[in-house]
Amino acid sequence: MYTVLIIDDEPHAQESLAMLLNKYFEGKFEVIQKCSSVDEAVPLIQGEEPDLVFLDIQMPRQSGFALLELFENRSFDVIFTTAHKDYAIEAFKHRAFDYLLKPIDIREFQKTLLRYINFKEEENSIFAQGRRLAVSAFSIDGGLEFIRHDEVIYCMSDKNYTRLFVSTGEEPLFVSKPLSYIGRKLSKERFVRIHQSYLVNITKIKRYDRGTGLLIMHNGHEIPVSTRRKSELQKFA
Repeated sequence: MYTVLIIDDEPHAQESLAMLLNKYFEGKFEVIQKCSSVDEAVPLIQGEEPDLVFLDIQMPRQSGFALLELFENRSFDVIFTTAHKDYAIEAFKHRAFDYLLKPIDIREFQKTLLRYINFKEEENSIFAQGRRLAVSAFSIDGGLEFIRHDEVIYCMSDKNYTRLFVSTGEEPLFVSKPLSYIGRKLSKERFVRIHQSYLVNITKIKRYDRGTGLLIMHNGHEIPVSTRRKSELQKFA
């Protein structure tokens, strides 16, 4: 199931999109939040990390384009929903998945969402193959870096980027994706989210200090463990 955030300053437009998703794609999409402005949307995106955002363009104070400029290296997909056809080129410059005009045409809506489902299933199959092979490709400045999962010691969030600390290099790799995206590519059996900002390879943990609440990794780095994540470590005790 794909999580959805709807951003539109018209309540009836919010409800209409939620109704269409439930009617035609029940069990495929979950609307986790609805909001009416960029100010409301930013913390929701950061906290909920949706897969898909339905985004209006003309809203009070700030436009939908202004929102996307705050998430330059975003992990979510965007479908614009607007009554204005003149913004289509600008929308696709912002890497929109699609652009739907209001009032929403049901056939166009269905075609777009079916295409999105197929796109995500293909993407997920690539992720799954990578997990089976225990190798993933990560987007870095200038290209892709292919890394074996067992070489990754830990990953650290850096705003919309992620730093990958690997056993084959002294300097971290800067990957142009958020930590949540990286986590979906790596093996859930091997990697554990022990803090909002850290994802660690459990085979690279040297020691856990209960007194300080720190993990000592094989490369000597110390990583904090959040209080509510300590139970995750107990699974391996």
